[in-house]
Formats: sequence, C-alpha cells, structure tokens
Amino acid sequence: MLRMQNMFLLLLACNMLLAAYASGNKKQQQNQEIWEQDLSDTFKIEGSDQGIQKVNLKCGANSMNVMLETEKPFTGVMYTRGSFYKQTAPCFMKPTATKGTRTLEMNFQLDQCQTLKEGELYTNIVVIQNDPELITPGDSAFSLECDFRQPRSLDVEASMLARDRVATKSKITLTSPDPAAPMDNLHNSVFSNSDTVEYIPKLIKPNETIRLGTVEEVTLPLVHERDEL
Repeated sequence: MLRMQNMFLLLLACNMLLAAYASGNKKQQQNQEIWEQDLSDTFKIEGSDQGIQKVNLKCGANSMNVMLETEKPFTGVMYTRGSFYKQTAPCFMKPTATKGTRTLEMNFQLDQCQTLKEGELYTNIVVIQNDPELITPGDSAFSLECDFRQPRSLDVEASMLARDRVATKSKITLTSPDPAAPMDNLHNSVFSNSDTVEYIPKLIKPNETIRLGTVEEVTLPLVHERDEL
C-alpha cells in the first residue's frame, strides 16, 4: 500500500513538472511572437511643427541657407539627413550656449550634405531634433527644394547674360524626422515662385499648401490654396 502511494506521488510530481515545462515553453513562444511582430506602425513618429516659430529657406546660386526660429530656447540639434553621426559643420548645427538659443542657421553648398540633384532641382531634408541623441515624438523635419529650371517663357538670351543663376521656385514641406518613414508621407507645404520661401506654422492649417506667388506677388496678401492630391 505504501509503495503504491509513493508511485502515485511520483507520477503526480512528474505531471506537475511536465505541466510547468509546457507552460514555460508556451510563454516563451508568446514572448517571441511579440518581439517578431512588425512594430513600425506602433512606434511611427510623425513630423511636428510645434514649437517652431518659422523656417526660412534661401536658395543661392550654388547653396541653400536655412534659418530656424523656435518659440523657446532650443537645446537640441539641427542637421541634414544622413549627417547626424559625423556631426560636422556645415551639415550639423547645435547651440553654442548651454541654455540653448531660439535661432539656428545652416548654409551649405548644393554639392554638400547629401543634397540630391535631379536636373536643375535640388532637394534635401533638415531634421530638428529636440534630444541631442535620439529622435523622439515632437521632433521636426522639413524637405527643402531649390528649383533652377527655367520657364519656357523666359528669354534665353537674358538668361545667358545673367551673372548668377537664380532659383525660379523654392519649397518647404513638413515631413517625418524618422529616416525609415515613407518619403511620400509628407504634410504641410509652402512654396514660392522665387528663390526664398518661409514656413510659418501658425499660418498653415493641417494638410494645406500655401502659395506665396511670384516675386511681384509677394508684396500682396498671402494666397492660401488647398493641396489637391
């Protein structure tokens, strides 16, 4: 009788060990499945222009000049996409004052800082990162365009006599600071038929494009147009 009780207890202990082992394997498998899930949508970082006073782009004959103004002292970093790890000027800027600054300026040549060239259209992306080390929600990025393509109506002889080429269009578009985000995930835009354009968040509604017009029209009130995509 005692021997049978011992065998029963032994079988019970074995069953308990097997159940615990199976439960552990199941939990481990569930954890593995969680880590293997695509979390890109969960941790997607959208572009934000909160805290930005304005962004100004000036297209020079061979350069881009970007001026950033913030509402509060900025202690993060500003850089062109792809230039973060080198952290060298002119593609990377940070405040010199320990308490930050409300104004940062970048000036780089069109063959610098990973600027992309497609014919006479030059594009780059500037990232405004509030934390000096990490991209976090609330950070900003702006796609910049300097377009030197000449309109067909422009007199060719007058163009050849021009001392320096002048951009015929310039554009700033809010986008995601996350380099893994789709390039077509763009937001608000401001464009101008001149070599200068200025992005001011408080003047733009969500998903809106603002057209500043030609050089002559800049002196007139701003014309707001919905982006018809």
